[in-house]
Amino acid sequence: MRAFGGDTGLTEYRYKAFVSYSWADAAWGKWLLQALETYRTPAALVGKEGAHGPVAARLIPLFKDREEEAAGASIGKAVEAALAASEFLIVICSPRSAASKWVNHEVAWFKTHRDPDRILALIVDGEPHSAEAECFPKALTHRVLADLTITDVPEDAPLAADARDSGDGKRRARLKLAAALLGVGLDELVGRDDRRRALRQRWVTAGSLLFGGSMAALAWMAVQARNEADLQRAESDGLVEFMLTDLREKLEPVGRLDALDVVGQRALKYYAGQKPGNLDADALGRRSRALHLVGEVRDLRGDSETALVAFRQAATTTGELLARDPGNGQRIFDHAQSVYWVGYIAWQRGQVKEAEAAFRDYRKYAGQLVKLDPGKPEWQMEVAYAESNLGTLLYDQGRYSAAEQAFATALRVVEPLATSKPEDPTPQTELAGKISWLADARGKIGRHQEALQLLAREQGIYRRILLRDPGNTTVQRSLVNALTEIAGNQLALGDLPASLDSYVAALALNQRLLSIEPRNTVWQEFNVRVRCLYSEALLHAGQSTRAGAELKIAAGELVALVRSDPKNQEWNITLRSKLELNQAEIAQAQNNLAAATVLLDRIGERLADDSSGTNSFELSLMRKQAAISKGDLLVRKGNRAEAEKFWQAALGQWQAHELSESAQDRAATYAVLLRLGRTADARSIGNDLDRLDYRHPFYTRERLKTQ
Repeated sequence: MRAFGGDTGLTEYRYKAFVSYSWADAAWGKWLLQALETYRTPAALVGKEGAHGPVAARLIPLFKDREEEAAGASIGKAVEAALAASEFLIVICSPRSAASKWVNHEVAWFKTHRDPDRILALIVDGEPHSAEAECFPKALTHRVLADLTITDVPEDAPLAADARDSGDGKRRARLKLAAALLGVGLDELVGRDDRRRALRQRWVTAGSLLFGGSMAALAWMAVQARNEADLQRAESDGLVEFMLTDLREKLEPVGRLDALDVVGQRALKYYAGQKPGNLDADALGRRSRALHLVGEVRDLRGDSETALVAFRQAATTTGELLARDPGNGQRIFDHAQSVYWVGYIAWQRGQVKEAEAAFRDYRKYAGQLVKLDPGKPEWQMEVAYAESNLGTLLYDQGRYSAAEQAFATALRVVEPLATSKPEDPTPQTELAGKISWLADARGKIGRHQEALQLLAREQGIYRRILLRDPGNTTVQRSLVNALTEIAGNQLALGDLPASLDSYVAALALNQRLLSIEPRNTVWQEFNVRVRCLYSEALLHAGQSTRAGAELKIAAGELVALVRSDPKNQEWNITLRSKLELNQAEIAQAQNNLAAATVLLDRIGERLADDSSGTNSFELSLMRKQAAISKGDLLVRKGNRAEAEKFWQAALGQWQAHELSESAQDRAATYAVLLRLGRTADARSIGNDLDRLDYRHPFYTRERLKTQ
């Protein structure tokens, strides 16, 4: 193939063409891929000199972009590489692609980095240059600057085929594109295609007459077909392996959930007609990895039900592999991953018993791996993961001291592994994650200075990784979490200005992530959480108006989350209650007692039933906080007797030896005891909090009441 521009040498392209389109035109993308890749150049033309060099026999391979729209403002490295490796760019033109930022970016990139004359267009809907239904992306018809800015300076549109019935129709549009890709005249292709179709019909007729005498030849052909099928199957297996390994590694760091979903779905489609019992070990392994990929992407998009189904199927597949070879470490490892994901999704959906059982099984398999090969770092990491998972369950139940011990064990396993590879981001990221959980647990039990020291170390690890890999969204997401935890500990120590700054930094970074992948529900959820926490800090700073504005944004974001997965109880119960509790506090601060009453009653009804089990300790704390707020509201309305009922309900059957490990919960209990006149009991708790140097603004205000 000839290179474009001033390069007089030869360039071998990996792809004949890159097909760019909007996700809404996915059916057209599929048709075009099949239409061109199955096209065979007339034998008389193959090898002849065409406009682009010797005419090729086939138009393969093509690179078809995503099945769903990506909303990023920049092209990922994997897509850049595919564009650079493509001889042509084919743009499927419709009003949807004209409005697509991603399609426009792909066209702009190709225009500025490749030969603009190698851009072809296929019209499937809309009209060129129509104000109401423009089908050409602006980058196709306007000048593009070197920095990919699309100007308002018009340029001639590229060669366009029209697949609509009112245009060329599908057959002629296919031939137009084939002619352009091959560098031959359209008339020559059309004429030869007509003759080939007529000849094919004659051969079919003649073949029916010769059927009886052709059985021997067909038998020979069947053998050849079987050999060809074996070869194609081997090639397909290789392609699936590439998609699930190399391609995934390239797409995952740049946040391309859409492309990752396509990879998993295509791999599953390949195995859909094959029974697991009939697959060999390698094929079963690829099937399980495809199921994992689908499950992970579906989880990130808020479809926890489909994700759980995928992971359960993966566990069945890896369980079959392990049963065939129970002493194989890789099989134990693969099954452990499936078991983990089943537990994780179950935990996310509030199915705590299933989650704990799965996590304990995971720890069991991790222990088996270390027994097989104690010196293997990967197996040691599995032990660290298992400890962290159980620590997380303990943490969610409010058993922070036990969780702190599990996280400390995990850190002890990971630290020497990470220290031995200071330039490898993978162990460094794992080390940072273990530090994060340990800091969180210590913060919960009131060891905030220790928590801040750990968080500073965690933050430093992330920033060093980002210096080498600034586009790593996984690390950026972890940095958002670290900044949020720093803000919470700063608030607990009474450093309100520093806390506000940290929340602002966390929100800014998370917004940057959402601009890359707006449909990532993990980032969406964190945006709601951070806004709720930020609004609470603003309220403590006396900025109720700003706090209310942040909660208004968070409420809109939460509606979108719940719409994507109505069964997610973390969003429907925990997050919604947290947001409304803050709204009620703001309403009281602004003397809007009617609005505060409605909100607190709604929270009380929602939290009355704890059957979900989702983050039950967090919900218990919110019940106590809501009861305190409701009682304060009733006092302002002149009904202290009713208020005391709410405070007593918040306190429950409190005994000193049952005091929570959480400093925040102790502060809430302190406030309830004060309101009920149990000053001595309150002072005992206050003395413990003072020894921890706990200076949260809520506690500080309550403490003043006893002085």
